Amino acid sequence: MADKPLNLIFLTCDELRGAAVGFLGNKDCKTPCLDAFAEDATVFPNHFTVHGKCVPSRIAMVTGRYTHTDGFRTINQHLTEDQPNMMRFLRANGYETSIFGINHMYETLFDNHNAHEGYADYHSFIDGPLHDMAQLDRAVPKPGPDARQPSPELEGYPFRAPYRIEDKIGGFSDDNRTEQVLYYLRELRDKDKPMYLHVNLSKPHPGYEAPEPFYSMYNPADIEAWPHELPKNAPLNLRKMLEIRAGGNPHEMALREFQAVYYAMITKVEGMIGQIIDELKAQGEYENSIIIFTADHGDFAGQYGLHEKWDTYMGDCIMHVPFILRAPGLEKGTRVESMSEHTDIVPTVMDLLGLQTDWGVHGESMVPLAKGEKKKQAVFGNGGHEEEMWGRFNFAKKDKDGKPRNKDGKQLTYIQCPETMSRTKMIRTDDWKLVIRLTGGNELYNLKDDPWELNNIYDQHETDLEIKAVVADLQLQLVEWCLRTDTDRPFQEKVGA
Repeated sequence: MADKPLNLIFLTCDELRGAAVGFLGNKDCKTPCLDAFAEDATVFPNHFTVHGKCVPSRIAMVTGRYTHTDGFRTINQHLTEDQPNMMRFLRANGYETSIFGINHMYETLFDNHNAHEGYADYHSFIDGPLHDMAQLDRAVPKPGPDARQPSPELEGYPFRAPYRIEDKIGGFSDDNRTEQVLYYLRELRDKDKPMYLHVNLSKPHPGYEAPEPFYSMYNPADIEAWPHELPKNAPLNLRKMLEIRAGGNPHEMALREFQAVYYAMITKVEGMIGQIIDELKAQGEYENSIIIFTADHGDFAGQYGLHEKWDTYMGDCIMHVPFILRAPGLEKGTRVESMSEHTDIVPTVMDLLGLQTDWGVHGESMVPLAKGEKKKQAVFGNGGHEEEMWGRFNFAKKDKDGKPRNKDGKQLTYIQCPETMSRTKMIRTDDWKLVIRLTGGNELYNLKDDPWELNNIYDQHETDLEIKAVVADLQLQLVEWCLRTDTDRPFQEKVGA
């Protein structure tokens, strides 16, 4: 009997920025499971998402296509049954497919209790033991006498402040999702088939909340804080978020609290990734698997005085994400100098599996990058909404009392200043980042001298010939990228196009 094809194990966190994990240099945040996995795999330290919002980013991961090409630009947009994607393709090639945790991608899986042809054989809400596990309540340890207390600067904070979970973890928690994955690996899967296991854990996505012992692991006064000041010549979206979401002048200790609890959530969820990897080893599938770990996008977590994310902000705190790849044939314990991006995941998987997609893919295999045979010169990103969408987005809906929904927080910023969600595109090279917006407020950063993106020098291109040449070169690359990824549709034989 021929050897079974390689499994594909795809592990993702939600809102985990690259600067927050130990194996990428963070000295405060404890990520022992991920650090150990990185030592046994190939790390891409310069990996980027192509969109700063959950759904478009995740769709790019499984289609290999930039999101603007197919019009994915917000939440509640999902791949329909006829749209090509990695899960559908691998199932057609003999793989048992499963997706556990948040969906964010597949429209057909919203009919929760049925597996759909062409999609997942198993998912979190199929009737039976998996469904029973989904909503379990889990008790958490009570704070001990030495447990740290929340920073007093959080009182009256306009954004939902970080807090310690002191009662229970309920609902569709990452704890329950992890138990579903372990049960699937032990009891449900067809061991005669290769598996495509896709795990979507939700943390460290806000709310910023953690139980003991994780909450008390991090003292806000002791961590190395990210920059709290706005960049010089900051774009409109950052300025309005600081004004409307964060109250204009957040206290440093409050911002450190956000970062500390963000770290606590990371340490908790990375331990669940470790459990899944350990179970793959126990089942004898670790060595016969392509294993990918990454995140959809990052999080401000206090940087610039802000929280969570914003669709049209293209800073590395949002766009730079961790990426680990373990696959037979790739050298372990290595780091790849080249940049890479989420559209590269599908062609990388196909390269490693020896398969060829039957749809148009924008990315390129990362295998030559890992082997040092080539280097990617630029990565790209996009976000935002067309102007017509500003007035019809979901914040305009009413609640049952007839009052506007989303009266505070992120949506209030959108309501009061819709230009903050203007369509935006980015090009990033090793040394430079250019961001162009339809409503102005463009950005240029010299990343070599300004890695925290604190000095927007775009306006200097009008007077500085060297900066002018840099902007012209980046603009040309951005236009060429737009041309390569213009909207296309599947081939229609009747019209020959």
